[in-house]
Amino acid sequence: MFLQLICWTVRMLKRLPLYPILFAVFPVLSLTAYNIDQVALDAVPRPFLVSLLLGVLLFGLARLLLRDWDRAALVVLAVLFLFFIYGQVYNLLEDVTFAGVSIFRHRTLLPVFGILFLVLLYFIVRRLQQPGRFILGFNLLSIFLLVYPLTTILLSTLRQESANRSVQAAPSQVAANADQPDVYYIILDAYGREDVLKNLTGYDNSEFLNALRQRGFYVADCSQSNYAYTEFSLASSLNYNYVENLGHSERIALLKHSAIRSFFEANGYRIAAFPTGWPFTEWRDADLYLDFEQPVTSLTEFESLILETTALRAVSDFQAPNTSNASRKDLRRLRVFSALEKTKKLPGLEGNLFVFVHIVVPHFPYTFGPNGEATAYRGKDATREKTAAAYAGQVQFINKEILDLVDALLENSEVPPVIIIQGDHGPLPDLAEDASQRMSILNAYYLPGIQADEVLYPSITPVNSFRVVLNSYFGQNLPLLEDNSYFAPLEDRNEYELVPNTCVGKP
Repeated sequence: MFLQLICWTVRMLKRLPLYPILFAVFPVLSLTAYNIDQVALDAVPRPFLVSLLLGVLLFGLARLLLRDWDRAALVVLAVLFLFFIYGQVYNLLEDVTFAGVSIFRHRTLLPVFGILFLVLLYFIVRRLQQPGRFILGFNLLSIFLLVYPLTTILLSTLRQESANRSVQAAPSQVAANADQPDVYYIILDAYGREDVLKNLTGYDNSEFLNALRQRGFYVADCSQSNYAYTEFSLASSLNYNYVENLGHSERIALLKHSAIRSFFEANGYRIAAFPTGWPFTEWRDADLYLDFEQPVTSLTEFESLILETTALRAVSDFQAPNTSNASRKDLRRLRVFSALEKTKKLPGLEGNLFVFVHIVVPHFPYTFGPNGEATAYRGKDATREKTAAAYAGQVQFINKEILDLVDALLENSEVPPVIIIQGDHGPLPDLAEDASQRMSILNAYYLPGIQADEVLYPSITPVNSFRVVLNSYFGQNLPLLEDNSYFAPLEDRNEYELVPNTCVGKP
């Protein structure tokens, strides 16, 4: 029976040209597998179905025009291949110059691809004999190509599910107290320390920090992150422990089901969280997952990434950025504005809240100007000076928004809230010149009713943030850990080196 099934399958693979349809979905699955740690799987079905439908429609149209299934299959394969590799070829060649002139731009590459398609079309339609002899080979090749991405996606999902199940938190319970504060943990991604910002961008951030101090914040002037990457840094801070000895899946599990979240859930707090654009910092199972209104026709980041690898890259590149107004059309901008506005309204809710707000600003891409306006920054062609100015512009924008947010929280909370505002790491490598600058972070605490300088100190790192909060407000007795900062290069994020804190602070 099994042998008969194999024989039947081989016969079908020799007769039915399935490969155009299989090739149509390969780019989506391949890109998903390659970016498996940054792509939420629920973002995949729509582009997958669109690609599948594209393959079917092209195949049907080619068959209608050529009246030959075999030739139609080869023509569609040529179309799909050239369409899906265009953006990648462009990325590879766009910096190639001759006599100082870029020779591979859309104006030259598009005609080359067009001529190549016409040559293939002529060969398939007019010259090729017995096109059916390619069916088995291309069917097998298309199936083989799909094995790796499907296996990668499946294994990654299974590993993450296993890691999620293995996270067993045993949080302490404390006596209920009507005066227990709401706790806001606000992460400003890639927000560097005052001295480093001034050295790298020339921007003086003292006005913002002084405004925080005037509102009662303690600003740790010499703070560093514990790790150079969000996955490590937030997994560490939310579990108030070091995580460099854990694997990727374990860190993601601890990030989503952290010790601090478990503690507050066990003590009757509701958890509030927001979309971030990064699946591993999105707590979609939170009691309050405050999503934003997303236009039905808008593209997700993953869909935009797919289009950037195709011939449609030329269309997006020819569209000049519109900076005539503070457009909020792109999803990242919508997401940021929504999180800021909805966080301001949380104090009006009943019950205690633990609020996790991860805002991917001033992190690249630099799409916010100093007043929140859309920018024309194009990272590919930007000088370091333009990058520094774009980063500083986003710092100015988020500074204003955070002060407004803080004022709303302090004014509208019946019980003064605990507020922690931190960078998860410092500026990105497009600005940071060494490991020390990469590790420098903004780190500010609002601890009502506590003599802050008795429990905090200028070089405190995020791993100790919630140890201080739990000890100060919830009767815990957690010893503070040594403040270590572990830097690792992008090529190998597990190759750590200890970065000493050389900050001297303010006199």
